[in-house]
Amino acid sequence: MENENKKDSRKFVFGNERFGGSYTPGEFEFNFPEDMSREEFERMFTRRMNSLHRRGNEFADEFFDMGPKSKKTKLKTLSIRVKPHTKDFYKNHSILSPRDVLEMYENFNNGSEAFINSLIEDEKNLEVELKDVQEKLHNARLFREKLSEIEPENDVLTDEDKVLQLKRVYKDSEVKVIGNEIALGKAKGDIIRDIQIYNTLIIRVFNNEFLTIGVYTNAQPVVYYFKNEYSKDDVEEILHHVEEYCNDNDIEFNVHERSCFEE
Repeated sequence: MENENKKDSRKFVFGNERFGGSYTPGEFEFNFPEDMSREEFERMFTRRMNSLHRRGNEFADEFFDMGPKSKKTKLKTLSIRVKPHTKDFYKNHSILSPRDVLEMYENFNNGSEAFINSLIEDEKNLEVELKDVQEKLHNARLFREKLSEIEPENDVLTDEDKVLQLKRVYKDSEVKVIGNEIALGKAKGDIIRDIQIYNTLIIRVFNNEFLTIGVYTNAQPVVYYFKNEYSKDDVEEILHHVEEYCNDNDIEFNVHERSCFEE
């Protein structure tokens, strides 16, 4: 009976009303809050333990590699004023001795200092990385400025770009496109037929890329554009056929080496 009372007198209670537990030699009990399951607590406990484990590895040398001397030889003499109820707690209820508490405090204090030192070291490393990033940004800015100073080479315009440009230049004209989908004979026939329909006075050819049909009012109702894909030999054959028709029918035929695409 005396042993049981002694055992109960060593019961250690921790935590608060919402979350806590108790420890008695040979027993261990947790009281979980209503809104926390055991699985949630285990996950929280695992995260905390992993964090402490990582931090403990960093401070292991400082705490435990002390050579032939024990840890307690490094502790200063415990000389503090302790109130009566604190003495009673250590004597009758605490599973830790005052020496254990002082040792834990010193380890915590050393750990805090080491942690602060590690943060300072991290700050220095970040400053170095920041300088590297700033230098890269500076070089990238210089490179972009150099690129802007270099005049880009004239890109080859697509068929869509050229057709849109023709529609802007010849606002009142119908732009017709000749590509590989149109047979050579049909292309010749279509152009000659439009020349006849509009009572053409002049044909203007621009760099073998397109031609315009001009009438007596100086208007140009139709513009024929030859796609980039269209064979240059076929274009020359079409233009030669149109030129022969113009010569036979007293229609002026003009050839220009430059076009609006080069302006």
